[in-house]
Amino acid sequence: MRHHPVPASDGGAPAGSLSGGLLDRLRSSALSPAVSAPGGQRIPGSVFASTVERAAAGLRIRGARPGDVTAVLCPHSPDRLMALFTVLAADGAALPLRADAPASALVHLLTATETRMVIADASLAGAALRLADRSRVRQVLAFGRVPGTTPFDELLLPGPAAPPGPAPSGLPGPPPGARAGRADGALLEHRPVGDRPRTVLHTRADLLRRRAELQRELGLGAADTVAVDALTSERDRIALTAAALWSGASVTTVATPAEAPEATVRSSPAPSRTR
Repeated sequence: MRHHPVPASDGGAPAGSLSGGLLDRLRSSALSPAVSAPGGQRIPGSVFASTVERAAAGLRIRGARPGDVTAVLCPHSPDRLMALFTVLAADGAALPLRADAPASALVHLLTATETRMVIADASLAGAALRLADRSRVRQVLAFGRVPGTTPFDELLLPGPAAPPGPAPSGLPGPPPGARAGRADGALLEHRPVGDRPRTVLHTRADLLRRRAELQRELGLGAADTVAVDALTSERDRIALTAAALWSGASVTTVATPAEAPEATVRSSPAPSRTR
């Protein structure tokens, strides 16, 4: 296993897709990466890709439209990555939330972005429901079965097709920044500024560029395991996970750099090489 710093963005051209085609690539090759957490959850790469595809289809079948904002309230974990990739694969705008942020700031953020759905970890489902009561969120999906929520696994089941044509009148349109397809498959990162969070939009093209840069410059292969720590920016977590899986490398989520295994790739707070 090898050690790499995460290189700075060079603005290269986007190529490929974050997850589209990944399942076929893994099934038609000897590549067998996994997404895991130390001492806990382990999801084979093909299962991760298949679940993302099916769950994204479930969101679309149930009426999710391109640019719709879906928040994710999960600890840094394989499930958090799966939820974010699902929203991106459904052409939505993924809004990852920090569980340690003040509830008032999160309510402001959910309301300002017109978020209607939250995907939450079972341990945070209660907090997600309380946020829903104070905002415009209409549905909370949870990993596991929690009263008042819809199990994430229900997205994997067949459902009624969404009606064709424009959205019914009276429903709110996509959030600012999502119009004209600018936020289709995008990431909305939020950063604290005073007592109000500020959102930063990373478009699909930006995420694809970053993935291409990491694939090209890190030279990851099937023998590598990428440790993504909780200090890494959300954009780099997503791009790095995609780059690793496409290269056949595994991904492990670690809470802090100190918990990282011997082979590590990290990009925050500053690029560094571990020896």
